[in-house]
Amino acid sequence: MSIYSRISEIFDVKDLLQTKNPIKKELGITKVELDKGKGSGSIQLHITEEIRGKQRVLLFNQDKAGRDFGHFRYNNRTYQNDNGDIIQFIANRLESKRLNDAIKLLNKHNYRTNASKWKENKDFEIASKKNKQSGSKPLDIEKFDNLRTINELILNEEKHYLQKRNVSNDVLLDPKFIDRVMVYDNTVNTSNGPVTFTNTFFPKYDDNNAIVGAEIKTGAKTNNNLCLGIDCILWNSNKPEQVDKIALFESAIDAVSHYQMDPSGNKNTWYFSTNGNFYETRQNWLWEKIESSGLNKNDYTLVLAMDRDLDGFIYDLAAYNKVLQDEYPNAGQEQQAFFSIGNDNGRPSIDFHTHHPKLSQEVNEWFFNLQDHFNAIYINSNENHHINIKSSNDRISLVFPSKSKLEDAGKRISASLARNIPALNKSNVRTHKASYLGKPVKDWNAALTISAKQAPKNQTNSLKNKKSSI
Repeated sequence: MSIYSRISEIFDVKDLLQTKNPIKKELGITKVELDKGKGSGSIQLHITEEIRGKQRVLLFNQDKAGRDFGHFRYNNRTYQNDNGDIIQFIANRLESKRLNDAIKLLNKHNYRTNASKWKENKDFEIASKKNKQSGSKPLDIEKFDNLRTINELILNEEKHYLQKRNVSNDVLLDPKFIDRVMVYDNTVNTSNGPVTFTNTFFPKYDDNNAIVGAEIKTGAKTNNNLCLGIDCILWNSNKPEQVDKIALFESAIDAVSHYQMDPSGNKNTWYFSTNGNFYETRQNWLWEKIESSGLNKNDYTLVLAMDRDLDGFIYDLAAYNKVLQDEYPNAGQEQQAFFSIGNDNGRPSIDFHTHHPKLSQEVNEWFFNLQDHFNAIYINSNENHHINIKSSNDRISLVFPSKSKLEDAGKRISASLARNIPALNKSNVRTHKASYLGKPVKDWNAALTISAKQAPKNQTNSLKNKKSSI
């Protein structure tokens, strides 16, 4: 048993956050509140820190297969790459970020002797829960009234929701999406009586080809996006016989829209959707799915087609980090965080952590280029607050003056990152953010919508040109 497991058996992260203890105060944690609402099987807490503000933290004591850890671990849903056991929780809140310093802090407060006394003074009670590692509601396939493929509606010339999103029937009938887009009927009681909507159901299949989850778009205006079933599995299109590209989106609708805009160029593309959240268990499922399919990373391009916003950038970082993890192993040292979104004295930052000096230098140079580029823009706009770089030991941070500045940068710098870090540039990972005729847009369905609106205008102009030439 490792020293980390031994510590967690005595005093884990749940104990730290639930009880009155001096460690919590020294870490600057001013408030911990239990979220009593319904959510996943994990324990949900809202914690407030002096420096990083309010955060949502999930606690769980089992892995996704139901195996018990013997102690609680955590996942921070506000800040990326803040997850693990009590040692990692403490280390992430120390200036040094070092695990050994976290252990020193525990020993400073004599946790072995005092843990039992601290556990007697709880700030709140937590009912026992089994963690299922799922943000989805349960899926009972028998309860879906008249579940069928969307092909039936199309062949009967019936209207459907995806037409409103400018998705063509020809695309939905493509072999790539057969049995991957379905519909079902849902009756809702309204003030005018029962109304039946036809909802769109994007099924998630397990290895036995059984439907175990779904992305759902409802016909009703309220609660339009649902995620059901096993949460870690991603919706994906049918795998083509030859895979040249694997494309990753935040919704199945974006994936279908992307294909519609260039069917011939994406004939050999395998599509996946994160359903708006690409957290660690979903990442692991995707990497395992690709590996188990027998694909070699040298044979395909991984296309990151996430939304053009800060969340999309964060999800891009997860894919970049996978490349760096494979290229730069830990070699027995402390786990490397690589890229993450952090906070420096209340200001948002892009953080980088590695044990490899050359990689650190390359990222540092990229940070300096970004700093010069954006600060020049801020100066020209007569703004007083600028980006700066902070570094300590094996960590570097690009610190932004506000969240809005980071959000603005996040829309634009993903491709720059891949170009300027050699390990990423030579990898099989590329970004492809949504655009139409060179104009950036938020996502691929938005690009398709603009394209659909422009089509009648283009046809009208074409007719005018023909008449003028007669």
